Amino acid sequence: MKQFIRNFNKQKVVGTLNICSLSLSIMVSIVVGLWAINELTYDNFYPDGDRMYRVVQDFDLNGKRIRAATSFQPLGEIAEKELPSIEQMCRVVRRPMGVTFHDMVHFGVASIVTDHNFFSFFGFPLKEGDPETAFSGTNNAIITESAAKKYFPGEDPVGQRIVSHGSDFFISAVMYDIPRNSHMLAEVIFPFFGSFKRGWDSGFHYDTYFILSPDADKELIGERLTLINKAGAGKFLQDAYNEVKLEPVREIHFSKTEPEFEYAVKGDKGFLQILVFTALIILIIGCINFTNLFISTAFIRAKSIGIKKSQGAGRKTLILEFYKETAIYVLIAVAGGLLLAMLTLPVFNNYTDSMTVIDFTNPQLYIFLFCLIVVTVLVAGSFPAFRMTQFGIIDTLGGKFRGKKMSVFQKVLVIIQFTSSISLLIIVFFFGRQIDTLLSQDLGFNNKNVFYVNGWGWFGADYKALRDELKKNPAIADVAMKQYDLPLRTGNGVGVRNMDGGDAMLVDFSEVSPNYFDFFDMEFVEGENPLWLETARDARWCVINETLARALGVEDNPVDAPFIYISIGQKLIENDGKSYIIKGVIRDSYVKSLHEIPGPQLYVNLSRDDHNPIFVRTIGNPQDALQAMEKMWKEVNPNVPFEYHFLDEAYDAQYKAEMNARNVLGYALLITFIISAAGLFAIAFYSTQRRVKEIGIRKINGAKVADLLLLLNKDVVVWVLISFLIACPIAYIFLYNWLDGFVVKTSLSPWVFLMAGVISALVALITVSYQTWRTATANPIESLKTE
Repeated sequence: MKQFIRNFNKQKVVGTLNICSLSLSIMVSIVVGLWAINELTYDNFYPDGDRMYRVVQDFDLNGKRIRAATSFQPLGEIAEKELPSIEQMCRVVRRPMGVTFHDMVHFGVASIVTDHNFFSFFGFPLKEGDPETAFSGTNNAIITESAAKKYFPGEDPVGQRIVSHGSDFFISAVMYDIPRNSHMLAEVIFPFFGSFKRGWDSGFHYDTYFILSPDADKELIGERLTLINKAGAGKFLQDAYNEVKLEPVREIHFSKTEPEFEYAVKGDKGFLQILVFTALIILIIGCINFTNLFISTAFIRAKSIGIKKSQGAGRKTLILEFYKETAIYVLIAVAGGLLLAMLTLPVFNNYTDSMTVIDFTNPQLYIFLFCLIVVTVLVAGSFPAFRMTQFGIIDTLGGKFRGKKMSVFQKVLVIIQFTSSISLLIIVFFFGRQIDTLLSQDLGFNNKNVFYVNGWGWFGADYKALRDELKKNPAIADVAMKQYDLPLRTGNGVGVRNMDGGDAMLVDFSEVSPNYFDFFDMEFVEGENPLWLETARDARWCVINETLARALGVEDNPVDAPFIYISIGQKLIENDGKSYIIKGVIRDSYVKSLHEIPGPQLYVNLSRDDHNPIFVRTIGNPQDALQAMEKMWKEVNPNVPFEYHFLDEAYDAQYKAEMNARNVLGYALLITFIISAAGLFAIAFYSTQRRVKEIGIRKINGAKVADLLLLLNKDVVVWVLISFLIACPIAYIFLYNWLDGFVVKTSLSPWVFLMAGVISALVALITVSYQTWRTATANPIESLKTE
C-alpha cells in the first residue's frame, strides 16, 4: 500500500486517470453483466423445469415459414388423455385486462387465465391460502403480493370481490410475486371462464405446457400433437403445412417465435450479444488505457526498478509488486464502478425494459465481482508487470532508458481503442438514420392527429349514435371503429383461396366501420367502398388490398371477383366454404411494422360495436376533442378511468427496441471516447516528455511552432486513419446484416462513414493539443537543461 501511495503521489494526474477510466469500464461491465446474468437465467427456477415444455407450431404464412407459440384450447386436453408420456398439462392465456377492484375499473392489469393446476404445475408458492383448495372454485381468483398492496392498501384482500369480463370472482389466496426472470408475469390469476372454456373456436391464443416423463420421446409426441391439431383445427390446417413441436421452457425467453403469436416476456439474443460484446470491448479498452498510462510513466519508474534490482530484488518479486499495485487500482475502481452503476441502472433499465438491481445480499453479485476483479487485474497488469521488470540495471540507473521499444505496442493499443470508438460511432449514426427513416416513412395511410380509446360498457355500443354526437364538436373531424384491436395488430386470422382451388392462405380479417377508409385516407385503386350499403354484410361484399388481389390471381380484374372463405379452428364456422365478393381494392399500406412487407388484408362491415377501439381525428387543439370525449365517457362510465392514446405514438413504439439500442450504444460510445481520450492523453504525455530535448534543439535551429505541432500531432492522425480503415468494414458488415431485418431501410452512405472518421480525428487532436502546445511553445533553454 505504501508503494501504491508513493507512486500515486508522484503521478497524481496519471493515477487519477487510471482510476476514472477503469471505474467507467467496470461500471459498464457491472451493469451489462448483471443484466446479462438475469437474461440468461430466465425460467431456471421451476421445480420440474428440466422436463417442462411448451407447444410451438411451425406453419406457412403466405409463403413464409413462421413459428407460433400459441395453440387452440382443446389441443392440450386431448393430448393429456391420449399420450401417457405427458405427466401434467397446463394451459395459460396471458393478456392485460380491465379488472374492477372496489367498484373502480383498472385497465391493463396483467392477468392470467389458466387451468386449476397452475400452481402445482409451475410451483409458484402462496403467501396466504392453500394451493390445493385456493383455486378449486370456478369463481376463485388469486392475486399477487404487490397487486394486493396496490389495489387493497391496508386491507386483507382474501374474500374481496373483483370483476373481469362481466364475471364476479372472489380472491381466495395471495401468491408471492412471480420472479422477475420469468417469461410469464401477472398480477391476477383467473380460472378459465366464459368464452375461454369453448373448444376449437375459442381462439388461437392458448399457451400449452407439458411436463413429460423422463423417458418421453419428444419427436413422437410432436408427431401425435400434429395429428390432433390437424384433426380438430379445421380444413385450413388439414390442407396446409403444420408441424407441432415441443420447446423447453428454459429456452422460451430467446425463442424465435413470431411476436404476433407470442405472449411471453421475450429477450433479444442479438441485442444481448451486442451489449455483452460492447461491454467486453469497453473493459478491454479500460485495461488498455491502464496499460498505456503505466507505460507513459515507464521512464519515471525505470530508475526505481533499477535500484531495487541492484539491491537484490528478483523479477518475481517486482512482478508481484506490479500486480499488487494494479489490484489496488482495480479495487478502488470497482468501488467507483459500483457507485456509478447504482446511479446509471435506472436509465439502463428504462432503455432495456428490465428490472436489474444490485442486490448486496445476493452471493451471485460477489462471485461476479470477484471474477471481474481477477480478469481486470490480469488483463490490465500483465504487460506492465512482465515488460517493465525486464529493464536492465545499467540502462535504468544510467538514465538511458526512454522506453522507445514500448511505443510500438502502445500505438497498437491506441489503434485498437479508436477502431472500437469509430465502429461504435458509425453504428450509432446509422441507427439514428434508420429510425428517422422509419418514423418519416409514408405508410400509405394517415395516422396523424388521431387518438383512440377502447370502448367499455355502453360507451361505443352504438357506433352511429356516438359518431353523430362527437362530430358535433368542431374539434373533431371524424370518428371510426375497428373490431378487436388497432390496425397494426391482426384482428381475426382467417383462410381464403381462389375459386380455382389454389393454395389456401392466411389473411388479416378486419371488421371496420364504413368510413374507415376515408378516415385513414386509404386510396382505392380499383372499385369502390361497398360497406356503406346495408346489404353489404348479407351479400358478403368486401374490400381487399393489392397484396391479396395478387395472391388470389385477380389483380387484373378484381371487382366482382369471388373467392372462398375458410374457417380456422372452427371460428366463424358458419361462413366456411362460402364465397365473398370483391367490390374494392385499396393500395397496399404499412398498417403493421416496417419490419415486414404488407400482408394480405380483407375488410368487411362491423358485426358488433361494443368493446372496440374508437378512433377520433382531431382538428386544431386535440385537448378540446379529448375533453369533449372524456365528458361523454364519464356520463356513461363514471367509475371507469378515461384512457386515451395517440395512434402515431403507438406506431412509433414498434421501434422502441431500435431506439433503445441506439441510446444504449450512444452512451457506450461516449464512455469509449472518454477512455480513449485518456489513453491518448497518456500517449501525448509520454511522447512529449521523451522528446523535450529534441524539441528544444529544433526550436534553436529555427523550427516554428506550427512545424513542431505538425511533427507532434501527425502520428495521432495516422493512428486515427488506420483505425478508420479497420473500423469501416467492421461497421459495414454489422449494419448490412442489421438492416436486412427491415423492409424500408436507409442507405449506407459513404459520407456518414467519412464524417465519423473526421469527428474521431478532431476528438483525438483536441485531446493531445494541450500537451503538444505546451511542449512546442516551451522555452528551449529550459528544455535543453532537462535530462
